[in-house]
Amino acid sequence: MAMYMPSIWMGQFHDAKKWQSKERELATVYRLADCIDDRMIISRHPFVTEAWCAVCEEIKTMTLHWFQTGTNGAGSVHPAWTETMVCPDCALASRNRALFAFLSEKMSLPRSTRVYISERVTAAYKAMKTKFSDVTGSEYLGSDIPPGEKRLFVKGNFMVRNEDLTRLSFASESFDLVVTQDVFEHIPNYQNAFVECRRILAPAGSLVFTIPFFYSATTTEVRAVIENGNVRHLLDPEYHGNPVGDGAALCFQHFGWDILESLKQAGFSDATANLYWGPWQGHLGLFFFIFHARF
Repeated sequence: MAMYMPSIWMGQFHDAKKWQSKERELATVYRLADCIDDRMIISRHPFVTEAWCAVCEEIKTMTLHWFQTGTNGAGSVHPAWTETMVCPDCALASRNRALFAFLSEKMSLPRSTRVYISERVTAAYKAMKTKFSDVTGSEYLGSDIPPGEKRLFVKGNFMVRNEDLTRLSFASESFDLVVTQDVFEHIPNYQNAFVECRRILAPAGSLVFTIPFFYSATTTEVRAVIENGNVRHLLDPEYHGNPVGDGAALCFQHFGWDILESLKQAGFSDATANLYWGPWQGHLGLFFFIFHARF
């Protein structure tokens, strides 16, 4: 059935110049997509609609929620597009399912692919286990726990491996695929994390990830830094949800197009931002991307 679904993939971009060269065309696309999105938002209340889930590989009744809202430059109030349209079965929101769609539609990966995903207590980890036979997951449990050690996750009553993306405990070339979802913005020295992800990948391996991405920004905006072991805020603090622990996670940077160059500086041969949109698969709002860096 999936072969009959229209593609959600709208373009691949290697740098800001390519994006900027398409801005006039993309403005037209945005106008059309925005019109369709607005027609789907029939009220400021939650509503359900049917859409194809790339994880379950079935049509599901998904819900658009208003738990988080935002306002665009024109003053239009909208939901947190990437965090809503949750599938009732796999429990994954739009951005999570788009990443899975990228893996299945844009990459030829056998079930035996060795996968590291930087989460363990989430629905995304469970979904990854259904797609691949060799999956390792972890969470960042704190600097006081050595990387590679496990601790009991009380809420789930199972053991969770601790890993710090800037100093992973895995041997080099341990995996064929590394996946992170909205993690790098919480790592002040994210360049070191890119280097580590590259190190643990085998030749021909890939890093695939999501981030809050600011497509109008050429350079990354640093919001906070670590100095002498303490956080120094350069801008008003911004916090995101944290799947482990009771506290929220500080956002250290808003990424711009220079992230693609940072990935290449970390040793990746190529890096792309892959634009997606498609209400038929539960993806609304523009512009959102899945990032792919190749060994």
